[in-house]
Amino acid sequence: MISVGNLTVGGNGKTPFTILLAIALKEEGLKVAVSHRGYKGAYENMIKLISDEDHLFEETQNAGDEPLLIAQNLRGIPVIVGKNRKAAIKFLEEKIHPNVVILDDSFQNLKVRHDFDFLLFNGKNPIGNGFLTPAGMLREPKSAMKYADCFVLNDISGEVSIPKIFKKYSTPLFSTSYQIENFVRYSNLEQCKLSAFDRKKIFLLSGIGNPTSFERSITELGLRFVHHYKFADHHEFSENDITSILDTVKKKNIDSIITTEKDHVKLQKLGVAKEMFYYAKLHVKINEMDTFNGIVSTVKKEIGT
Repeated sequence: MISVGNLTVGGNGKTPFTILLAIALKEEGLKVAVSHRGYKGAYENMIKLISDEDHLFEETQNAGDEPLLIAQNLRGIPVIVGKNRKAAIKFLEEKIHPNVVILDDSFQNLKVRHDFDFLLFNGKNPIGNGFLTPAGMLREPKSAMKYADCFVLNDISGEVSIPKIFKKYSTPLFSTSYQIENFVRYSNLEQCKLSAFDRKKIFLLSGIGNPTSFERSITELGLRFVHHYKFADHHEFSENDITSILDTVKKKNIDSIITTEKDHVKLQKLGVAKEMFYYAKLHVKINEMDTFNGIVSTVKKEIGT
């Protein structure tokens, strides 16, 4: 059981890291499955397998934005949703028989066994002011860091500088960097080059935990945007939301609207015109591959494959 969790509220990069980790473990010949709570999805209070080794099931569309994104990016890797992790694991063990189960957002869940805990942090602001919510960003005290088996600093740009708090521990640590790989048109899923946005007026639209990271990824490519419509993480977009934005688009002669891939999985279900919509496909690069590969090798060795 491998847990991918975080200590703070807000965007810490669990979903892209879960996808990256699952692919890496599968490439090592392991049979991998993913368990996700399915926050705000139709199956959060039950157990539902939304994909298996052969299919994405119809239920995937109602599972919530993050599990849907995970399932779409992990074809051939079963994904199950439901906040009762014990029941989800029991189902996987009886029906799927995986070597490894990745528990997305499970660091605080003490009801299930964790063989390895990845603890993820926003590399730009790992623990905020150090206080618990609501005064700060922490979901639990900093002292809980001692239970992690590996720290991951996500979304690092430039030279990596390790914050002092991590130097108190001998826990392995690596960092990741985010870069937009390409843009994908909503209407036909056609990949577009950066040049498609030359001299274009752009709006950004997102409902994620860390919208500043999205903005930075866009501007690092040399693109400028007129405005960023920022909604809360896990926001359920309505047709009224998009209709209102499209009204402003007409008034300001906007050429394109760029969203994140996570927002695409929600927006694609709305029956409004989206010809000018694109999503940014993110590439996650691990900066210390030796550390990461060592952990993957250890997991494989412990399983005995």
